[in-house]
Amino acid sequence: MKKVLFVMIILVLAFPIFANGVEEAGESTYPARDVKVIIPWSVGGMTDVLTRPITSWLEDYFGTNFVVQNKTGGSGVVGSLFIEKSDNDGYTFGTTSMSTVSAKYVTPIYPDINNVELISQVITIPATVTVNADSPWQTIEEYIAYAKENPGVLRNSDSGAGASAYIYAKFFAASAGIVLNNIPYAGYAEGVTALLGGHVESTNIPLPDVAQHVEAGTLRMLAIASAERHPDFPDVPTLREKGIDIVLGNYSGFVAPKGTDPAIIKILDDAIGECMADPAIQSFLLNAGFQPTYSNSADFAKVVRGAEAQLEYLVNELGVEFIDD
Repeated sequence: MKKVLFVMIILVLAFPIFANGVEEAGESTYPARDVKVIIPWSVGGMTDVLTRPITSWLEDYFGTNFVVQNKTGGSGVVGSLFIEKSDNDGYTFGTTSMSTVSAKYVTPIYPDINNVELISQVITIPATVTVNADSPWQTIEEYIAYAKENPGVLRNSDSGAGASAYIYAKFFAASAGIVLNNIPYAGYAEGVTALLGGHVESTNIPLPDVAQHVEAGTLRMLAIASAERHPDFPDVPTLREKGIDIVLGNYSGFVAPKGTDPAIIKILDDAIGECMADPAIQSFLLNAGFQPTYSNSADFAKVVRGAEAQLEYLVNELGVEFIDD
């Protein structure tokens, strides 16, 4: 009887320690309540369109609500700063893109990618080298050879000096050793229309805005500035394959406030990785014009650092001034 009583006392005394240990170990129980997902851009925009099916998938996976909130303003600045300043308890995270890195060149108050924890990359939106289907250039080699023989002759449509398509054009031209005559337009749609109408010879506008015209046979994509060939355009080579070692374009991924528990980051990262392997998610993103590109936290960091280096090169070496588009 004394032995039984002694064991019961030990168990009673040990229970608080045991229970606390279960609680501490138990980020396996995460998430235990609703999770907020902040999108710094508007409803129906690019990031909103790609994020909602992913958060819906996460809801089913975890059995917990992932509540999407669009916090717009300052072309992503307001929402990105909100993510930075949120509690780092794992119950608020949000989206990021290359504009988070480039914001410091546009506005005096800007988010800092170093103030968040990177979770996962989910898509890339690669720049292209696209010409009219009636043009004489069948390959990227022919296009570059012509440009080198005729510096400044090729008219290349972009979305305005310092805007994204202009940045892609400047980086591509410098890397290929050519000079292009960049013609500014109000936006991607206008730049593509100019190419369709024969008012310019080429563009570096990203894939989603030229894809339908390439599929229709009215435009020809000579190369794509992604790390790998696009599944919908397997015959289009990457610039890397052609000796121009650059990856250009936008990206999107998820970040959490600085100091979020690494265990929680890994739980989210692993779940997002499974989500991105889902054929239904991949199909949705491809049909929306995106290139699904899952990168875990460590690899996503390399992507972001690469984007930072590209922007620094554009500013410091090529003298590009950014604008907000």
